[in-house]
Amino acid sequence: MKYALVDGVRQEAVPQLRGICLGCGSSMIPKCGTKKLHHWAHKGRLECDHWWEPETEWHRGWKNQFPPEWQEIRHIAQNGELHIADVRTPNGNVLEFQFSAIRPDERAGREAFYGPQMVWIVNGRRLKRDLTSFQKTLVEKRRNTDLPTWSLELIDLSANIQNWVESGCRVYFDFGDAYFNHDKHYDEEALSVKDQADDGAIWLLQRTATWTVTATMVLRSKLIEHYVRGTAIPGLPAHSPPPLQPPQTYPAPSRSPYMSTNGFPAYWQRRPRGARF
Repeated sequence: MKYALVDGVRQEAVPQLRGICLGCGSSMIPKCGTKKLHHWAHKGRLECDHWWEPETEWHRGWKNQFPPEWQEIRHIAQNGELHIADVRTPNGNVLEFQFSAIRPDERAGREAFYGPQMVWIVNGRRLKRDLTSFQKTLVEKRRNTDLPTWSLELIDLSANIQNWVESGCRVYFDFGDAYFNHDKHYDEEALSVKDQADDGAIWLLQRTATWTVTATMVLRSKLIEHYVRGTAIPGLPAHSPPPLQPPQTYPAPSRSPYMSTNGFPAYWQRRPRGARF
């Protein structure tokens, strides 16, 4: 963790200090080596939040865009379940910065725990396939009022991105400083992310139909201003909690009608088997 309580005050890890966990109140010790980010750790093998993951420079870079008092906020459910949100704004938005792989059931559990005002910001550079598939499937520019929005073919996206678009919350992919090449199908002005802003852009991914996903480019600075100052993002509705809806289900994408739902060729499932001897 980035913070612990030292004499009742939130403080970052410094050698020789002793702190108290913001979540469970247990003793914390500072880890201030040269290979990992300075952080606090529980004594022994105690872990009060099993959703927590080791932080990277990418995590810290995002968290540092928000006031310290909004970072690492404890949440306790009525049943006593405890988790620590990466960032929670005064308006109730919870921002989770996800670098490592996450199972669909854990993702759904977090969304149910924090509610519809949760936001995912996902590192899009962890897996090479995520970036390359995303770049290749920017097929058509469609405008959502003031924002450039592209329609993507779901089947051409990486398996990781396909899993994320099933989320019931807003999901932004951060591809860092990746450059999106121009060709005759793309609008040069809209795709020149580096030319528009030094701090780049992130991409809001939303599933709109069985086979398509929209990717809306949002400048990183505008997103941060939206959650810090409450300023509107042109073309996007304010992020207020919508009425709860049952999750939508879509058929699994398949390139061939001869493939069964488990990916094994249907022909071989139907083929009669004779005696081998």
